[in-house]
Amino acid sequence: MNRKLIAAIVLIVAACVAVYFYAEWEKARFDASLPEVPAPTRVQAAETETEGGHWHGDEWHANDAHAQDDWQPIAGKPHEAIKPEGLDALDADDPVVKAWAKLDELAENRFGWGGNLSPQTPGLIAQLTPTVEYFATEDDAEVVGDLLDELARLRDLRSIETLIEYQCGGNILTGDVEQALIDMGPPVIPHLVPYLDSMGEAEASTLFTDNAGTVGMDVAVNVLSQIGVRHRANLDGIVEHIVLPKLEELHANDAIMYPIAMGIKQAVARLKR
Repeated sequence: MNRKLIAAIVLIVAACVAVYFYAEWEKARFDASLPEVPAPTRVQAAETETEGGHWHGDEWHANDAHAQDDWQPIAGKPHEAIKPEGLDALDADDPVVKAWAKLDELAENRFGWGGNLSPQTPGLIAQLTPTVEYFATEDDAEVVGDLLDELARLRDLRSIETLIEYQCGGNILTGDVEQALIDMGPPVIPHLVPYLDSMGEAEASTLFTDNAGTVGMDVAVNVLSQIGVRHRANLDGIVEHIVLPKLEELHANDAIMYPIAMGIKQAVARLKR
């Protein structure tokens, strides 16, 4: 065989091996950057449903104990803190103003798009509140994970805050929850847009510069871009004037952790198709 051909093959194989080990090194560094889970905490027991009611830990509740009418959304607009200054000085027909107005509308009336209402939802939210931050054992984490998956399967818009707190907090990440947020659509957007501004507390490093970004940002990037693709025509410019500009700004930031940066790159490409 021609020596030049052999040399070329050797170089290609060496390059492939180098790329593989670099990717593994990046993954290991990303995993190591995640916070360690300290010990002891609380975990609420799963409910056991029976006819006429359910057990919540050691306490019995009738099935109407968590009536739908008792549920109230968290007050305020979750995206208000990141709203740009000077919007009030612009014309109401300005596309940027209209996009932020649409975001206000979604925050104030999540059921304007329809949505499921399940009698199980308030009880599951109650079991998952307050948010469990740390787990003493894998069994504890599994109990909460099962409750989150059950809540996610209901696709009930009342569960948006609870699902996001767990998924974006990095406590328990499940594909069921992320897919549920995508499926619940536009009402999720005001709750996730703020995570695009969440850079985390990046530690100064001369060796590793790509150490900014958060788990919440990673989740928000994927979910917002997927919702944007599905509902773009009815979002009054939210994609063009809020989500995409923020994603492009993040894409240009070399300090974002490698795996998150790859998700941002994919999201930008997804919305520019």
